[in-house]
Amino acid sequence: MEAKVGFTLPHGYENHPFRFDPQNPPEFKPLEAYGLIGDNRTAVLVGADGQIDWACLPDFDSEAVFAAILDPAAGTFAVRPAGPFRSRQYYERGTNILVTEFVTASGVARVRDFMPYVPGRKVPTAEIHRLVEGVAGSVEMEILFEPRFNYGLSAAVLESAEHGVHASHPRGGQIALATEVPMRVEGTRARGRFVLDAGDEAWLVADWGAAQVHPVRSYQPSRQLWLTREFWRSWIDKLKYQGRYREWVERSLLTLKLLIYEPTGAIVAAPTTSLPEWPGGSRNWDYRYTWVRDSAFVLRVLFQAGYTEEGTAYFDWLLQQVLEHGAELQVLYGIHGEREIPERELPLRGWRDSRPVRVGNAAAQQFQLDIYGSLLDAALRYDRYGGVLTVTEWEKLAELVEVVRARWREPDYGIWEARTEPKHYTYSKVWAWVALDRATQLALKLGLNAPLEDWAREIAHIHAEVMERAWNPKVGAFTQAYGSDVLDASVLIMPEVGFLPAGDRRFEQTRKAIVEHLAAGRYPFLYRYPPAEDGIDDPEGAFLLVSFWLVDALTLAGRLKEARAALEAILQVANPLRLFSEEVHPETFELLGNFPQGFSHLGLLNAVFRLDAARRAREGWELMRG
Repeated sequence: MEAKVGFTLPHGYENHPFRFDPQNPPEFKPLEAYGLIGDNRTAVLVGADGQIDWACLPDFDSEAVFAAILDPAAGTFAVRPAGPFRSRQYYERGTNILVTEFVTASGVARVRDFMPYVPGRKVPTAEIHRLVEGVAGSVEMEILFEPRFNYGLSAAVLESAEHGVHASHPRGGQIALATEVPMRVEGTRARGRFVLDAGDEAWLVADWGAAQVHPVRSYQPSRQLWLTREFWRSWIDKLKYQGRYREWVERSLLTLKLLIYEPTGAIVAAPTTSLPEWPGGSRNWDYRYTWVRDSAFVLRVLFQAGYTEEGTAYFDWLLQQVLEHGAELQVLYGIHGEREIPERELPLRGWRDSRPVRVGNAAAQQFQLDIYGSLLDAALRYDRYGGVLTVTEWEKLAELVEVVRARWREPDYGIWEARTEPKHYTYSKVWAWVALDRATQLALKLGLNAPLEDWAREIAHIHAEVMERAWNPKVGAFTQAYGSDVLDASVLIMPEVGFLPAGDRRFEQTRKAIVEHLAAGRYPFLYRYPPAEDGIDDPEGAFLLVSFWLVDALTLAGRLKEARAALEAILQVANPLRLFSEEVHPETFELLGNFPQGFSHLGLLNAVFRLDAARRAREGWELMRG
């Protein structure tokens, strides 16, 4: 990029990876070009071009007010150079404060994005703070403010005000943009332009729910930035882990923290909906809910890393669902504990024209056997790390054990929520075994009344049946379901939960068969299963979680060199901010699926903690439980 006369590009700004031209913008950016900010009520995607393209305000499950990631006409909030530029993104150290840096022919500018964190806040409001900074030379900047309500389907009514712009909709939504930059309303959008010289600063605050536009200084943005830095850094400094992957662990934990809905303690699977598992495909689901099956993995990670407060809040929330509804445990819940989550389709184009665009999730009404084992495993971890189960809570958990005893012989829909007929999934049966095993351990440890002999017989029965009926001698592996020839990478979890040793001959054969037949591009990336097996006739990408499970299996087998090599290969497909989506394209390795994906980050954290613990044990020293 040639510099104008009088401006020489400072050293170190030559290699910004993204290129944009505001006069010819891309309809859809790759997911690699997004970062995430949030306030523990909701989270917002900010593009490397300075555009906020996804924001559900004020909560994760609210209707989006900026949804351009799903349709270019569905609303955005951009702060960017007015001419062509290169850009990069990075987080301030130890925080979720996102910096987007622009390099133009005439200068360098930055936008510093964050959402203020207010501990214990109950009022459903949300603020997005954007600090625009002149770094070098002179840059003409552009602001585009185009909120749209109801996931982009309803245009806003915009009004100019002394201190910015106000947007509203007759259904009751409203959002104000406070700024000292002069803004001009153009129908359903507002624009502003200003020149930013080195050393200049300008603040913008988007305030959801504000009835009028207040002066930007009234939001105390500089103070809010200081306090937000202080919160994130003090939070991440509690991290116990001091291994070689510290930066990866920090970013994954900070990302998981952004997925927590603090008013209830619930944790969403991802902050987005309908980002496809294949470009142009129909595997597009709403992940802005909390899945019970995640509980065992979430609790293990949070407790191991030293975040007992978040772990306890999440488990308390899960227990609340059990206490309120007894044995009627659901696959997933809304962040407020909603049980009814109807699925519907929106008339939007979808990311890269991937339709349908869905909100809600019909999987909530499926029967999935594995969730009981996940919850009881979480209960055992809760007890081990200092939580205290009351007798009433134990009685409710014991009811869940009886559900497993009564129903483990039934087919279910499995971990992948297949939209075919139920089957006897191997993964589900293994977790039924986990449910009884963990309940037995809890009862023995706490001296609780329980039919332990009956449970022991059931544990042995489940184990024997899985070993007999899930093993396919023709395939030479444990397969997806009883009597099936289909491989499924979810069975890699067997040694992780203690069902079989990782060195068991049949498990080793299974692992090798999965690596060979479910390979998705280069090693160690894997498909979950042959895609046609779930009733959806569309391809999908390599599923990152099962690749992390492969790392776990190698670690547990003592193959630490292979495990670390596999882990390093997976780390290469993160975006520049160390964020992972649900899947990657097996050829191009572009990110696919909802983003960022909590399960992928949980997989990374579990793999890192287990690998480091195994290395310490091999070398004869130990500092962290795991």
